[in-house]
Amino acid sequence: MQTNIQRQLAMLEQIPNHPRRITANELTDRLNSRDFDVGLRTVQRELKAMCDMGLFGLELDDRNKPFGWSIAACWRGLNLTLMDQHMALAFHTLKHSASQLLPPQSLKQLTPYFERADQVLASDPNNPWLYWACRVAQLPKPFPLIYTEQDPKAFETVQYALLHKRQLACQIQKMIKGQSYWINYEPINPEGITISEGVALLAFTVGSAHEKRYVQSIEQLRDIRLLETPAITRDDFDIARTGIDNSSTLIDIELHVSPKANFIFHQSKLSENQTIEYLSSGQYKVNASVSDTPRLRAFLWEMADNVEVIAPERLRDHFARLINKMSRQYQNVTT
Repeated sequence: MQTNIQRQLAMLEQIPNHPRRITANELTDRLNSRDFDVGLRTVQRELKAMCDMGLFGLELDDRNKPFGWSIAACWRGLNLTLMDQHMALAFHTLKHSASQLLPPQSLKQLTPYFERADQVLASDPNNPWLYWACRVAQLPKPFPLIYTEQDPKAFETVQYALLHKRQLACQIQKMIKGQSYWINYEPINPEGITISEGVALLAFTVGSAHEKRYVQSIEQLRDIRLLETPAITRDDFDIARTGIDNSSTLIDIELHVSPKANFIFHQSKLSENQTIEYLSSGQYKVNASVSDTPRLRAFLWEMADNVEVIAPERLRDHFARLINKMSRQYQNVTT
């Protein structure tokens, strides 16, 4: 038995990765040259047995004689044949976000696993994992907007440049005095890709001396070209802060919240030191220390009919100007 295992391991060592291949006759000769006394029939039988087990990534190319054996190009040790429903659900979930989160080379390697996962989930229409897959999903595009369809080749070029730390050249659309212009940027150093509200954003720097970091929708890049030069990387890059205004300041905010919206602040926090006090007017006073960011202001503006900013004065004045501007606009339209 020990001799058989040693022979089979030696056999697997001789089988190349796809698209290269080796015939059973060639394997028999190689094994005999390594002092394994084995015949062609035994080699053929053991190859078929290991292939049927699905444990070693073995593939038979029987399109032309003599038939050839190889290890599947996607083989990384995961058994496709024995994939269970938990693993299938994980691959099914990954497939729906993989095109933006994984480089094309990885997607190509994972395609057989995605296909096998769909087969496993669909094998029993009453299984709970298929039920889950059909009813739980991450849905992007929260805004009522139809985005320009992304050029897959352009996105792949950006992904390749990031993966291999290569510089890019492209055109970026800029609005100058109300006019749209496409401006050449070369070289740019891709630093990271984030998916925000269903839109893929590229964080990058320009040239070697310019320290400012930019964040731009990849859909707004045109004529993307891969350069041979290595990208310049910086140690201060933080993917979690990509697209966040780093110039924001910490402020002590005071809000008066109507009872209609108060549940939001009872079930979540603006900060760890948030406090809530009931007022005699029936409203609630919310105090917290927060970063004054565009996202905070957008959040407060969406709730403007139920939330009044009391402090700081600078933030209150900001919303007062917006409300006055909106009032004038709508009054003019009505008039």
